[in-house]
Amino acid sequence: MITILPLDGAPAEYFESYDKLLDCIMEIEHEKHSDDAPMDWSFIVYPPEEVVALYALSQKPCVAMEEAFEEDLPLIEICTGDYRKPLYIPMTPNVDMDFLKKKWCTDYCTFYNLVVREY
Repeated sequence: MITILPLDGAPAEYFESYDKLLDCIMEIEHEKHSDDAPMDWSFIVYPPEEVVALYALSQKPCVAMEEAFEEDLPLIEICTGDYRKPLYIPMTPNVDMDFLKKKWCTDYCTFYNLVVREY
């Protein structure tokens, strides 16, 4: 169980897992932006077929994007406060998705002055 405690006195929110918290945060971020506006906070996993399109559209693909493209892998895109500086990670078998999701969620909560507690 994960509890999110706002520092402004608002009621706490409870989540079963970091997957559920991530989904909630992504919904909040989608509501803040129009369909065309990039989000400063996002956690997206692109399937290999979308990586091909990203690679083709990119003027200077990063090493991670090249690896995902060449090895036909999904690609993780993580934005933490600035959509212009995404982190790309090829989704290899050794990638710890649970850790990445937890880190992203806690970074988001810290940025917005929310306390995260795990039980």
